[in-house]
Amino acid sequence: MVSWSYGQKMTKKESENDDRNQPGLKYRYSFPDFLYYSALLAIPVVTAFTAVLDRSGAASLVYLLVLLGSVPVMLRFFCTHCPHYCRDENTLKCIFFWGLPKVFRQRPGSLGVMEKSISIAAPALFILFPVYWLLQAPGLLIIYLLSIIVFGASVRRNECPRCIYTDCPANNANQQ
Repeated sequence: MVSWSYGQKMTKKESENDDRNQPGLKYRYSFPDFLYYSALLAIPVVTAFTAVLDRSGAASLVYLLVLLGSVPVMLRFFCTHCPHYCRDENTLKCIFFWGLPKVFRQRPGSLGVMEKSISIAAPALFILFPVYWLLQAPGLLIIYLLSIIVFGASVRRNECPRCIYTDCPANNANQQ
């Protein structure tokens, strides 16, 4: 048996097949991976929505539309290039979108300049949109900023070094 950090015991075979112990590339995501990043992302989203809703019901609806509108934009301009999207499966299984149907055609390869710009602008919009209302609630602003930092650092630390999407601008996997 091999001991691992959570205090549980695994057989040697389980340890070898457990990707937490693998420094290599991450070829498949699991539903718990998706749940982890969804919960992590929910913190800044709920914090921002709370700040906006406290001040303006109409603005909170606009914020929801911005959030929901950014999903198909990201899927179309960024995700359609990713190997996780380009699998021969009917639904997407990645850390950000699980079980969504693939409505856009696959476009493997590098992002163009316009696609990179849109892929940066869409999340920037939903990150920056609530700042006006968050400035009016300093406690929520601190929670928002810290949770955005933790989310970004978690993805950058845990996923980018193992990413199989070598054409991603954020990829820092050691290509051998």
